[in-house]
Amino acid sequence: MMRLEEEFVGRRLQYAELLKRVAAQLEEDNFSVRGKKIDFPDEDMEYKISHKSAFGENKLTISIEWIDEQV
Repeated sequence: MMRLEEEFVGRRLQYAELLKRVAAQLEEDNFSVRGKKIDFPDEDMEYKISHKSAFGENKLTISIEWIDEQV
């Protein structure tokens, strides 16, 4: 199992710019996390957007999941 993460703290507009960069990298098949390129399949990916709120804390999660057929 391998896990790579990047964390950012900023304002709403900075997050919007981050999402635009991520979208452009996905379109160009040039997406990486901590310098490691992530290879996405062309089909059979599951997309999820969720929001949780508890005791004044909020969490918005945007995720993409797929099974790597090459393993």
